[in-house]
Amino acid sequence: MSGYAIPVDYEGLNLYNSMRSVAGKVQNDINTQYYMRSLYQRAISGVTFKLPKDWNVRYFRNVLYFDGFIGIIKTPKYGIVPQMCGFTGYGLYRQPVTMLVNQPLVQFEGTIGENCELVMLTPDYRGIWDIIEHYAVRLSTAIASLDVSLINSRIPFVALPKNKSAAHTLRTVYEKISAGEPFVDLDRAVLKSEGINKDVDPIWTFSQNVKENYITDKILDDMDTILDQFDREIGIAAIGEKKERRVTGEIELESLDACARSRTWFECLTESFDNVNRLFPELNLSFRMNFGGESHEYGEKIDANRRDDVPQDAI
Repeated sequence: MSGYAIPVDYEGLNLYNSMRSVAGKVQNDINTQYYMRSLYQRAISGVTFKLPKDWNVRYFRNVLYFDGFIGIIKTPKYGIVPQMCGFTGYGLYRQPVTMLVNQPLVQFEGTIGENCELVMLTPDYRGIWDIIEHYAVRLSTAIASLDVSLINSRIPFVALPKNKSAAHTLRTVYEKISAGEPFVDLDRAVLKSEGINKDVDPIWTFSQNVKENYITDKILDDMDTILDQFDREIGIAAIGEKKERRVTGEIELESLDACARSRTWFECLTESFDNVNRLFPELNLSFRMNFGGESHEYGEKIDANRRDDVPQDAI
């Protein structure tokens, strides 16, 4: 089990939306939650499931991606339905044997492969929320640094007025100039009465080399790199580092990286759907998954594209 609140019911949605920060981690700020939602929706966009019309595809997908698996059971009242499940009992190879479903409307206990089946996304009975959190925290940290960089890019001014009235006058002038007014006039008598010497600059510019310390563009590049790394994790063909000259082998190697996890997910889903369709042939489940820049249908044989087939200029 993933140990995370799965947003498939009222209780799960409340837990999902009210996650609390762990000491030393940036998890509960609005930026992290934004990127968690954004990356999750980005991750699930590459898979389309063909399910029975009376199944709730959002429930099926959320449980599958958060928990890493979902049970397919047959009940007297609801027929064959997908359900969040647990396990008890293990076989010779330490794999679960008995499936348990316990919710207010459905109670079920059955033997996997005999009267129920399991759809798995990953081979280790875990979802992908750890991947999403891993990159969301980094993007959130980067965006916080970006905000600080933008603030530090402003040119600060320090005024040395004689009194509050002079301070108000200087502030008004600066606000008008900042607002874009091309010409601001002041009465010399007013300046004199407020103790502002026209021969002495009343505004002191705090010395800061903004151009030298400007790192906003570097942070944006870093954010693009983090997002590219996430895309490769979930099978989206990423552009990668923008170089003037890139050999074919480098591009093909990046394509293989973008297929690594997705190929595993494709194989797990294919095996699971084979088992479900064998036990419940009336369902005729299928799916389509996009990864590596191509679309792959359930039942399709995927070319392994082993690394020793990569051109030597990529090594």
